[in-house]
Amino acid sequence: MALDIIFPIILTPIAFAVGYGIHCIKKANRQELPEAKPYEFERDEYNPDFDQFSQAIYNHKFYKGKAK
Repeated sequence: MALDIIFPIILTPIAFAVGYGIHCIKKANRQELPEAKPYEFERDEYNPDFDQFSQAIYNHKFYKGKAK
């Protein structure tokens, strides 16, 4: 009966130490992210069908009346 409580008391700090060690190893092996670059705008290109396309999507999503 006394051994039932001794095992968690002994194993809990060991489990924390092992978990923290794994965390430190993963953190050390993680690659650094490259430094962020300023956003570069893409070249604007004229799309003649854009207004018709966007209007069709708007009418499809937001049309509340009855179909003819």
